[in-house]
Amino acid sequence: MNPSLQPLINAITNGQQTMIDQLHDWCEINSGTTHLAGLAQMHQCLQQAYTPLADEIQTITSPSIPTVDMTGDTILQRYGDAIFIRKRPELKRRILLSGHMDTVYGINHAFQKLTYINDNHLNGPGVADMKGGLVVMLHALQAFETFDNCKSMGWDVFINADEEIGSLASGSQLHAMASAYQAALVYEPAMTASGTLAKNRKGSGKITLVATGKAAHAGRAFDEGRNAICYLAEIITAVHALNGKRAGVTINVGKIAGGEALNVVPDKAVAKLDIRISQPDDEAWVRHELDLILREMKRADYALTIHGSFDRPVKRVNSATQRLFERVQCAGKLLGLTLDWQDSGGCCDGNNLSVYGLPVIDTLGVRGGNIHSSDEYILIDSLIERASLSALLLADLAQGGLEELSAS
Repeated sequence: MNPSLQPLINAITNGQQTMIDQLHDWCEINSGTTHLAGLAQMHQCLQQAYTPLADEIQTITSPSIPTVDMTGDTILQRYGDAIFIRKRPELKRRILLSGHMDTVYGINHAFQKLTYINDNHLNGPGVADMKGGLVVMLHALQAFETFDNCKSMGWDVFINADEEIGSLASGSQLHAMASAYQAALVYEPAMTASGTLAKNRKGSGKITLVATGKAAHAGRAFDEGRNAICYLAEIITAVHALNGKRAGVTINVGKIAGGEALNVVPDKAVAKLDIRISQPDDEAWVRHELDLILREMKRADYALTIHGSFDRPVKRVNSATQRLFERVQCAGKLLGLTLDWQDSGGCCDGNNLSVYGLPVIDTLGVRGGNIHSSDEYILIDSLIERASLSALLLADLAQGGLEELSAS
């Protein structure tokens, strides 16, 4: 290893206990996407952690987003505020580091505590996705700032609070800021416990179906009613049958609700769909098929409305991202790592950042597994490993690698 790079590794290694302590502190804060008080607490922790390092720190207030709830009513949903941290904002040579402070574990979720399985295996909410990634990002930047050539490149950090539900409030901010950078690094956990990175990613849409009928007494006037649940059941059976008709497209009927008292014919029912697509034109196909179902299953005295959008565009690797990955591999070799990547059916903010051609690597966070479950875990030695990897990559990009990403 070049002797000028060794201080970066030393700075990270010497901060191991601080990294572990921060991981514990941050994971013990419940910051489920809808828990605004916990998100505000995480926001404050992040601001305190970056204050000694940053030139500017901004709070970006997230707009309230209209959404259809499980009763079929449109409500305004408030999300936590994002934090935007800047270093050397006057420089045009810039890189974006991105992450999220929210988790999938709400305030009433049973999974709230951290438990050591062994010395290197820590189970806990958000340890991998992605409180561990936030720790890695911070310490990589702290180490990079000790590098002789750090002042030749500016960096920004954007950490949102609604990634786990598709960045509904912050997605427009990601799209707007992408053009200001030559590359983006996202700190989602590695794809596998061995450290595999994500390559191409599917896009996704979140769609809500609202069926309406006519309420009536189930005993006295059953024939006067129009059962919205039964009508919706026909619809979602037709929707489910779309699976397998187009390669790379899946439609999951993930949630359904309707009805109140058992002796009332229900006049409203709601279903929520998670749709994954592999190609940009898949969205048009899905919408066309849903419209066909809507027309073909039109019934007298019933109505069906479709709400929602495709907020995660498909992420396809371009030549610049390929070059960025190769530079990550080179940085890994300096640490004795052999890194590979593979396609993912999951989505993240890397989807939004890459849509206009920005080179993005979006799984630079920790190694672990079982995310989004009560078995989520982190391999603690990956904190130093992945922070060192990012610090070396940042040093490489600062020394000219940034310009080589877009070389013809």
